Amino acid sequence: MASASAQPAALSAEQAKVVLAEVIQAFSAPENAVRMDEARDNACNDMGKMLQFVLPVATQIQQEVIKAYGFSCDGEGGFTETSVGWMQRRCSRAAGSMGASWLGPVARTR
Repeated sequence: MASASAQPAALSAEQAKVVLAEVIQAFSAPENAVRMDEARDNACNDMGKMLQFVLPVATQIQQEVIKAYGFSCDGEGGFTETSVGWMQRRCSRAAGSMGASWLGPVARTR
């Protein structure tokens, strides 16, 4: 458990846009695209298996980027907790791209 004094990194709106763009770019990197494709193949379009196979890979890729900005990779005060609301309000298109990177065709069927 993290100490009570541990604070997540504070980001301005502009910094959050930069971090989000870097996370999305990380999903486009050839080695990460292969990792995500393999995870989606293992999940066989089953939502439960998506959580088992795809989400951990997506989280790891995201963490590789955000740790450079002072966010911990232990699940406490992470980038997602800090920025999801902001992303939904201000970067909905970019957030949608990130979600599409994680879920692939499943997200596009709605």
